[in-house]
Amino acid sequence: MAKKRTFLRRKGRRNKHHNLAKSRNGKASLQNLILLDENRHAAFHLLFGNRTFKEAASVLIRADKMMKRRGENVKEKGG
Repeated sequence: MAKKRTFLRRKGRRNKHHNLAKSRNGKASLQNLILLDENRHAAFHLLFGNRTFKEAASVLIRADKMMKRRGENVKEKGG
């Protein structure tokens, strides 16, 4: 049997992550919680603050579009 990738075998402590933050009136319901290991939980908040998953995805999509437009502008300038 093939070894699982390291990121699939993480056994760190887990934290409850609220999709809608408690500071934004998010509840402790199963629909609003996900378990994340401590490092991923900290990284999410470092990158996205108290945004929801959809809001974080929107930020990433906007950044991707900006990078694509930037690449098109470089091509137009002959770079």
